[in-house]
Amino acid sequence: MQRFLVLLLSVVLSSSVSAAGKITICSDNNFWYPFTLVKDGQSAGIHIDIIAKALSNLGYQAEFKPLPWKRCLAEAEQGGVDGVATASYKDKRAAFLHYPGDAATAKKSAQRVMQVEYVVVTAADNNYEFDGDVKSIPTPVRAPRGYSIADDLKKQGVSVDDKASGDENNLKKLLRGGKGAVVTIPEVVKVLSEKPEYKGKLKISATPLKSKSYYLPISKASKLSADDREKIWSEIAKVRDDAAFMAEVGGKY
Repeated sequence: MQRFLVLLLSVVLSSSVSAAGKITICSDNNFWYPFTLVKDGQSAGIHIDIIAKALSNLGYQAEFKPLPWKRCLAEAEQGGVDGVATASYKDKRAAFLHYPGDAATAKKSAQRVMQVEYVVVTAADNNYEFDGDVKSIPTPVRAPRGYSIADDLKKQGVSVDDKASGDENNLKKLLRGGKGAVVTIPEVVKVLSEKPEYKGKLKISATPLKSKSYYLPISKASKLSADDREKIWSEIAKVRDDAAFMAEVGGKY
């Protein structure tokens, strides 16, 4: 009898895991190191690893698709994918994406994938140092096309050049012209600065521009229920706060 109960329990647990099913997530195919990037044609990066671990813990079979950012968002809006890895909160995105409840107001959400810091980057021979005044940033101020940081700056009256896709394209434009600035994350600049074409040519201002929470928002066209979403976001928070796992993941990049 005891063996029967153990067998029955294992069947129930197995069924509950497989019942979670497949979940498809798109990610930006730009080089947003070390958070999201493309490696051997596959989505990679710390954010991807956190989400993949959380979904695996819940029994989901996750498929990640690296796509151009605008197409990734369009796929989510049309129901072509279940979620986006990763995105900060924007009212415009919230029209077709479910976010954790505090995403619109929290500076550091409990259900974020990670917190990401933005900085101001100028050419190394420019003596400018960001002091907190966004209107003092040398123009043109460049930010990637479709990224929320560009909208954040525009709301503060800053004229932003957001025509290029990806941070590296903006850094190339900065070095070609020698004028203006790029708003990006410091990790991208640090890893690119190891390459000969960038080495010694870029300067990061010491004062951060902004810190933002990044999430796994779920498409409103997805079949995932409100309960499913909450379980996923809660599991992501647990994985993010697992010091041993984060140390292991951080060592990969």
